Amino acid sequence: MTVNPVAVHRAHCRHVRELMSEYLDGELDSKTAATVRRHARFCTNCRRMLRNLRLTISALRALAEQPTPTDPG
Repeated sequence: MTVNPVAVHRAHCRHVRELMSEYLDGELDSKTAATVRRHARFCTNCRRMLRNLRLTISALRALAEQPTPTDPG
């Protein structure tokens, strides 16, 4: 039986992407966090997705710190 390396990589990408939020929140054990870091270092798409997720979280946190306008009604 031949293993398709592209299919293996895609499966690994799916697994890593499921872990990204927990990774950024610091909720993964050190071994799993290292797996996410290592994969993102070599996978352009996952690295981009991790960077975009990090930027989105940062922007949402900054937005949450902004005062909310009072309701005029």
